[in-house]
Amino acid sequence: MFSNNPIPSDMKRIIFAALLLCSPIAKGQNDEVVILSPFEVAAAEEKIPPVTIRKAADFLLLQVRIVNDTRDLEKRRVELYDTVKGIVATTAQVKSLEISTREMVLNLQNYQVRLAEDSGKDDTSSVELLFRLPLSPADDVGALTAQLRAFSARVQVVGRSEVFPGEIGISVKTPERFRYELIGHIAEDVQRMKQLFGGSFEILVKGLDQRMAWRRVSVSELELYLPYTYDLLPAKVIPMVVRTDD
Repeated sequence: MFSNNPIPSDMKRIIFAALLLCSPIAKGQNDEVVILSPFEVAAAEEKIPPVTIRKAADFLLLQVRIVNDTRDLEKRRVELYDTVKGIVATTAQVKSLEISTREMVLNLQNYQVRLAEDSGKDDTSSVELLFRLPLSPADDVGALTAQLRAFSARVQVVGRSEVFPGEIGISVKTPERFRYELIGHIAEDVQRMKQLFGGSFEILVKGLDQRMAWRRVSVSELELYLPYTYDLLPAKVIPMVVRTDD
């Protein structure tokens, strides 16, 4: 977020230009990003720009796949849905626990999500769920992880349903909400460079109209960035003098 200190006029112009470029992109972004891949603190192949911000994820989550191979399709669906309903009904065992898919949070009135059919087996269906706990910077991630795994181990299955816990992941709601905070840091960096060069260069920032990008950098944190670049241009153009011989 921006501080309460006065912003220099040069920086105001930079921020204003960036907001004009980005405002059409930022409107109406209400998505939640789910990241299940392991984090890598250093990834040499990625071109990460010099200015980024780190944010704690909004949720810690456990990916769980429920599989059922009952031969009869209708009975298989009933057993899977009864298993899912039982999971949702027992969420009170863990404070603030939510059960969701990648699209929505489930409840006892809305739990019959679309099932996936195993392409290699005619008599196998499955569903992927996310067991989610709210996450704040002060939380003990290890303890929350243990809670999620312990809950998954206590799941009561129906019929031939089986539960397969997977990766511990994270999610963040609407990463685009951090766009202008990040642009403010980029503007500060540009202003600092102009000061270091003593006003001998103008800096043209490009790429601020792109969507936010992110990567997981710890068990509970995201690094957010805009894939911007910049060019250094001479502050004053030296006029070209054409000499001719008389």
